[in-house]
Amino acid sequence: MSSTAIPSGAGEAPVHSSAFRTRRFLNWFPLGLTYAFLYMGRYNLTVSKSALGSLMTKEDFGIIFGAGTLIYAFAFLLNGPLTDRIGGKRAMLIAATGAGLSNLAMGLYIQSVVAAGSVNNVTLRLWFSILYAANMYFQSFGAVSIVKVNASWFHVRERGSFSGIFGTMIASGIFMAFTVNAWLLAFAKAQIGGSSDALATKWVFFAPSALLLGMAALELFLLKDRPGQAGHQDFDTGDASSGETEDVPLRKLMARIITHPIIFTIALIELCTGVIRQGVMQWYPIYAESALALPGSHALRNGTLSAFWQTAGPFLAAGAVLFFVGRRLSGRARTALVSVAALVALAPFLRGGWGGLLFVAGVIGSNVAGFLSDAVFGSRRVPVAGFLYGLLGVCAVVMALTLGTTRPVVAQSSVAELQPGDRLVEIAGVKAPRDWVAVSEAFAAVPATCQGGAKWDTKLHLCSSDPQATDPSLSPSTGMIPAVIERAGQRVELQIKDPAPTMRAGDRRTLKATPEATRNPYLLGALVFIVSVCVIGTHGVLSGTATMDFGGRKGAATAVGMIDGFVYLGTAIQAVSLGYLTTRDWAYWPWFLVPFCALGLVLCTRIWDAKPQPKGQAAPASALPAPAGGATRQTSTGT
Repeated sequence: MSSTAIPSGAGEAPVHSSAFRTRRFLNWFPLGLTYAFLYMGRYNLTVSKSALGSLMTKEDFGIIFGAGTLIYAFAFLLNGPLTDRIGGKRAMLIAATGAGLSNLAMGLYIQSVVAAGSVNNVTLRLWFSILYAANMYFQSFGAVSIVKVNASWFHVRERGSFSGIFGTMIASGIFMAFTVNAWLLAFAKAQIGGSSDALATKWVFFAPSALLLGMAALELFLLKDRPGQAGHQDFDTGDASSGETEDVPLRKLMARIITHPIIFTIALIELCTGVIRQGVMQWYPIYAESALALPGSHALRNGTLSAFWQTAGPFLAAGAVLFFVGRRLSGRARTALVSVAALVALAPFLRGGWGGLLFVAGVIGSNVAGFLSDAVFGSRRVPVAGFLYGLLGVCAVVMALTLGTTRPVVAQSSVAELQPGDRLVEIAGVKAPRDWVAVSEAFAAVPATCQGGAKWDTKLHLCSSDPQATDPSLSPSTGMIPAVIERAGQRVELQIKDPAPTMRAGDRRTLKATPEATRNPYLLGALVFIVSVCVIGTHGVLSGTATMDFGGRKGAATAVGMIDGFVYLGTAIQAVSLGYLTTRDWAYWPWFLVPFCALGLVLCTRIWDAKPQPKGQAAPASALPAPAGGATRQTSTGT
């Protein structure tokens, strides 16, 4: 075994050889890429919801996502301790293989029922709840395996800064989930030539399935649980397991983690994080589509591949040059130039739709939070989370005051009969629509001629093999849809060409025009971007780093299992709650998040000074229990 890592005191990071750093990179980079693909195969559900339209209503989405996240949350209680027993490598192989096969099954289900014309939202909700729950069970092995593996490869003094690098890779998974999946969907739809996205939806499941199964095969040979298995020297990581040489029985280890006061407090903070994180990440794109009626090509939705590549080449090249120049410098000049290089390279992703914005937010949030926790707060993670939670609360309140809606007025149009500035005063017999949602529903409500034995569903306004409501007296579309508009002060009657007079089961008619908004959508976009920076930064330093610190090498997976279980318990709470609330009024959306911002901040103050103590090392005075009647803030302890 080569001596590539020179151990030092528990308070300082060891000095690693270049050979060790290279092998560590070959361990964590594919591991991070695999986890990024897990994200792609997790949040593709949101893209599929937009594509399936009324076949997956907001309440259906809330139920499916809620069922999956509830399974995910409780699976952590089992899979965290299991990963501490079997090792991170085996757990990641289970995650990638199981999630890959689950995504394959969801894609095949969509392909079979849509092609056969037997799809309806009731059966789709049932089967997707089952398949997505299975997907999320296997996904739960991903986070615990990452923390378990990296706990043996990184000293506690290295983890904050590294969490920023690893957070960047995770953020790339969000970009692939929301934006790349949307681009795949648009490409597949163009190839199919259908009137809806339903038939093309299978590809947002097939793509991550193939990537995950491929990475599972690669990690089988490349991933190692600890340096000693890769021909390098194991070293003291300075965390809560430091100085503990004997194996700890699993039951005793679980009892330590579950009863650990600081880990339990972090878990409660992360429950709030789960509500806020997914309350924005999942629901903003749905709001942008359904309430603001932003087109898919809009920068705040999916963007376009062409717009992304127009700027990607020059900016990425400039960022690479600045990075390599910066690496040759030292001190503050090096840090400054490398930071500028990163920001330059990130610029094109601002044109990469919602996924691109989340990618930029994830990179900034995770790197800034990780750097500050090490450089400013001496590897204390909670103060950073506390400051971010304070900013989250302010942004959530301002979000509530900036929600906008739409007017029944055309801003842009791909429909030949409509021009910018036209006000819809009547469409398909519906008079005085109050907003663009009403315009879109009236346009979709015109019955189509259904193929393959499907019937027109008068409630969902689409063709279905099992409609919820029918009306045989309705006449199908003649190929033209009547409308009355106001143009330049004049009342004009129009006949708009029906883009889909004949449909398959699952197809739904859409009006290819964009309305005027009551408020600039970029204002809300800026706010949700800041929220995303804060919540991703918080999640990274708590779930990704504090779990390694306080759980230690031996209990890292159990600790992250408990904490991430609470994260996804919060996710399940928001999924069901917002699925119900937003169906009634989007105004409830930001106000629902505000109490969780306040609760998270209060909990952070309880453990503000917490740091792990290695075994056998006396705790400082600040870590000792407070005297009766004294302060109750928890500061420092180990497992």
